[in-house]
Amino acid sequence: MQQNKPVLHIFSILICFLCITLNGCVQSNSQTSEDSAVPPPSDGRPLRVGISATAPPMDYKESGQITGLEVEFAHGLAAVTGRKLEIIEVKWKDQIPYLLAGKTDIIMSAMSITNERREVIAFSDPYMVSGLVSLVREEDKNNFYNGSSDLLPPEVKVGTVKGTTGNVFVERMLEGAKKQYTFSASQLAVNALIAKEIDVFVYDLPMNFYYGAENKDKGLAPIIVPMTREEIGWGIRQDDKMLLYAANGYIGSLKRTGQLRSMLTRWIPYFRHVFNR
Repeated sequence: MQQNKPVLHIFSILICFLCITLNGCVQSNSQTSEDSAVPPPSDGRPLRVGISATAPPMDYKESGQITGLEVEFAHGLAAVTGRKLEIIEVKWKDQIPYLLAGKTDIIMSAMSITNERREVIAFSDPYMVSGLVSLVREEDKNNFYNGSSDLLPPEVKVGTVKGTTGNVFVERMLEGAKKQYTFSASQLAVNALIAKEIDVFVYDLPMNFYYGAENKDKGLAPIIVPMTREEIGWGIRQDDKMLLYAANGYIGSLKRTGQLRSMLTRWIPYFRHVFNR
C-alpha cells in the first residue's frame, strides 16, 4: 500500500489540474459570448466620455447642460458597466488625441466609422446608419435633389465642418476648387447658409435634419436623399478590450429589446424614413 502512495498523489494532482483548466475554459467562453448580459467588473474608475456637444440632436448644450442622444447612451453604458459617468467636453479635432492620451475612455460624439480612424482606434459595433445630406435654402431645394453631382457647378459655394467626413468627402470631390468653405463648428456653417454666404451645407444626416427643422422659419430645409451611407459608432482605445466588449454588449441589448429604434426615432424623428424602414 505504501508503494502506491506516490502514484495516487500524482493522479490527484492531474485531476486538480484538469478541473482548473476546464473551469478556465468555461470562464473564457462566457467572456467572449455576444449574448452574455453580465457586465464587466468595475474597478472603481469613472467612465470618462468624450463629447463635443456641437452636433444636435446627437450631442449639444441646452441651458448650459450637455444633452442629446449620445448623452442618453452614455448614461446607459455607465449603468451596465457599474461605473460613475464623467462627461468630458472635448473639441472635435481633439477627440482622438484625447482618447489616445488616456484623457477619455470612449468617444461618444456621432463619429463615423472610417478605415482611416480604424488605423488608430477601435470602434464599437455601429448603432445607427447615417450618411451625408445637404442643408439648403428652401428656395433652392430643386437644385439639389440629384445628389453629390449638384455640388460640382462652379457657382455653388459648399460649406463643411473641418475634420468631419463631410469635409473629407467634399475635398475629394471638388479636388481643391476654391469654392469650399470650411467652418470650425456646424452652427457657423448654418449661419453662413442663412446669410447666403454659402449655398449648401454638407453634414451628417441627423444634424442637418435637426438644423432644417430648427431653422424652417428662416428658410432652410434638408435634402432627404443621402449622398453617402455611413455607420456611426463609439471610439475606444484598441487595447481597452473590456470596454469594447461592454459597449458591444450594451448595443446588442438595445437592439434585441427594441430600445435602440425607439431612442433613434425619438431624437431623430425623420430617421425611419431614410435607412431604417
